[in-house]
Amino acid sequence: MTGTAHLVAEAPLARDDLLLDVRGLRTHFKVMDGTVKAVDGVDLSIAQGQTLGLVGESGCGKSVTALSIMRLIDIPPGKIVDGEIWFDGRDLLQLSDSEIHDVRGNDIAMIFQEPMTSLNPVFTVGEQIAEAVRLHQHVGGAEARNRAIESLRAVGVPAPERRVRQYPHELSGGMRQRVMIAMALSCHPKLLIADEPTTALDVTIQAQILELIKEIQARTGTALLLITHDLGVVAETVQHVAVMYAGRIVEQGTAEQVLLQPKHPYTQGLLSSIPGRQRRGRELSVIKGVVPNPFRMPPGCKFEPRCPFAWERCRASEPSLAATDRDGRTVRCFLHTDEGASRRGAYEAAAVAAVRGVVAQ
Repeated sequence: MTGTAHLVAEAPLARDDLLLDVRGLRTHFKVMDGTVKAVDGVDLSIAQGQTLGLVGESGCGKSVTALSIMRLIDIPPGKIVDGEIWFDGRDLLQLSDSEIHDVRGNDIAMIFQEPMTSLNPVFTVGEQIAEAVRLHQHVGGAEARNRAIESLRAVGVPAPERRVRQYPHELSGGMRQRVMIAMALSCHPKLLIADEPTTALDVTIQAQILELIKEIQARTGTALLLITHDLGVVAETVQHVAVMYAGRIVEQGTAEQVLLQPKHPYTQGLLSSIPGRQRRGRELSVIKGVVPNPFRMPPGCKFEPRCPFAWERCRASEPSLAATDRDGRTVRCFLHTDEGASRRGAYEAAAVAAVRGVVAQ
């Protein structure tokens, strides 16, 4: 992990400045063995022009949250069973199919993990970008093509006049991801959702893509929801962080708060698991156990079976996501209630050790 020293301290979000406000979102999937509660009561907010990183292990519900916001859940087997998704003053869950079609791609755009499976192999990249412009901006073919060229130029694609005539297989992985970013930005969206945008790329290209996203976001003022499992990416890219586990947000705050003063044992475990120079020659710290079976979730705190600080209270009921101080910080953990006051010392010592190891890098 790199870049922790560059964390950006931000003021708490003002409620009247929110662009996206997700409240109590629940998205479930009915399968042969039962119901999977992939997203089970998620609350998160993004203000105009702000950046939020959604962090967690694979399978915790990050991508399903993003697809729910876009209303791209396949029905069946999936279904948004509860919650509200307020975007720019409208609840997206109450919009008709035609209305959400106008929002999707125009006001909210998404960059997917693997561009090779997201781009159509039988159309040139220029045709695919131009199609999005024609559909949402209602311009003619020539204007749409010019916009496609300008979009490719804006994301640093060399010779865009030539690239618009190429097919996805003729481009490198990094170039295809730039095409995906150009397509997402071609209609000047208010919110950009980037779902693991560097997963399939090598390290040097990853850095270029992340820098490009940061530069575009700063230049255009587009709000950004960045989904990742990489805390280094979070430290370098976003201002606010939401940590997700087993379909729920367990901690939320500024990047500085969450990464330098983690309050949830899961966040602390993620930080401790990062390989660092100070651990050379020593056994790598890991979070014990595995993510709970979605058909047999623990009755209390979902992290309790893996938590070294759990006690009887954690097994009896699940904590709520509650504010821990007056600066907008929230955490889902009994350690930060009056009941857990006597147990906080051991946790805080472990959290300080985890943070010290990260900062040393």
